[in-house]
Amino acid sequence: MSMFNIGLSGLNTTQKALEVTSNNIANSGTAGYKTASTEFSAIYNNGQRSGVGVSATSENFEKQGTLVSTGQSLDLAITGKGFFVISENGRLAYTQAGQFKLDDQRNLITNNGNQLQGYGIDDQGNLVPGVLTGLKVEAGNIPAKATETVNFSLNLNSGSPLIPYTAVFNPKDGTAFNYSQSTEVFDSLGNSHTLTQYFNHTGGNQWDVVYYMDGEPMLDTAFPAGMLSPDSPIDANNSAGTPVNNVAVVRMTFGSDGQLRPLDGTAPALDNNVTDPSDVREFTIDFFPTGASAMSIKLDLVKSTQFGSAFGLYENNADGYTSGEFTGVSVSEDGKVLATFSNGETKLQGQVVLANFANPQGLESANNTTWYASEQSGAALMGVPSEGNFGAVLAGAYVGSNVDISKQLVDLMSFQQSYQANAKTISTADEMMQVLFNAV
Repeated sequence: MSMFNIGLSGLNTTQKALEVTSNNIANSGTAGYKTASTEFSAIYNNGQRSGVGVSATSENFEKQGTLVSTGQSLDLAITGKGFFVISENGRLAYTQAGQFKLDDQRNLITNNGNQLQGYGIDDQGNLVPGVLTGLKVEAGNIPAKATETVNFSLNLNSGSPLIPYTAVFNPKDGTAFNYSQSTEVFDSLGNSHTLTQYFNHTGGNQWDVVYYMDGEPMLDTAFPAGMLSPDSPIDANNSAGTPVNNVAVVRMTFGSDGQLRPLDGTAPALDNNVTDPSDVREFTIDFFPTGASAMSIKLDLVKSTQFGSAFGLYENNADGYTSGEFTGVSVSEDGKVLATFSNGETKLQGQVVLANFANPQGLESANNTTWYASEQSGAALMGVPSEGNFGAVLAGAYVGSNVDISKQLVDLMSFQQSYQANAKTISTADEMMQVLFNAV
């Protein structure tokens, strides 16, 4: 009878292996699916051969699935270790099937309606780390924001010729200045204005700057008195060619090391042109746009230099923007979820959290390519993408199945042969029994 039992054990285990292999093949196109394999072990009862059993069915969490590019901003792939965390009716589940979308409430959900989990934001738009919550896009249209700061730094060529001011400064005369640079700024209504700076080399390490807003020269009353050049004010033409009196000139002085000196002429202790700890390389410009709120724009010139190299901009960055309509969502490599707007601005909405486990093989498999934590897997270790052992997030793609179809087909044939061979042992045992009965 032992031959029958051994053969039956072989049929049963091979059938289970065929089921696992068939399931792998069926899910070869399933996002986030992990190839399963059947592990066998020999069985002995009191030293007697008793066939074979299935010792385990393991899933391959080591092999990365194929990256499938879609171009959809909420398709997310983890390029490395980690699982997305989702909520299934209040229970946390884990998946690598990163196909997400927005529902009618702008919650980030899976195709099955389960909400993606992460760190949310407070009322000021700051991340609240350590508190897991369902991710949601709460931003509507964004109102205009007036420019408050212009971070502007450049290198002025120390070998530039000296160009003193003439009777009336003319910005349309290219020989009247060495360099010019424009910056777009916005008022409280979101209207765009152009701030233009004209740089004149007036001494060895000395430069004077005239400022225009929308083609109109700015008067000395718009600037702090301590920042003005001894040559200020001057006369200057506006865009229509009409002379304007009392136009401001700001002086920039550089040291023998090429670094910008304090604009107000002071010498504070521990001063430098990298961090400007005393804020002496910045000043405010007052501007009164028509119909909008009065503006006081801080122009920060820190890190500007005067070397013998060519003129070049280091930074020309103004805050502020016009109003914008909500256009969609983007996700960065570190998992930050950003609402995007038609004016090019973004607004932080939260951050995706990833989970990892001491023993992923101990995870409990569930529907919809998800897993649950168990005693065998250990508790989930939470973190954010691109930190520690967690992989980065790649938007516009998802991780497909890691099934190797060629290998599965070979396994299928191998298990089929094994099934036939085990069936043959039972048939042979039956024939032997018939011989024995006929001999009695």
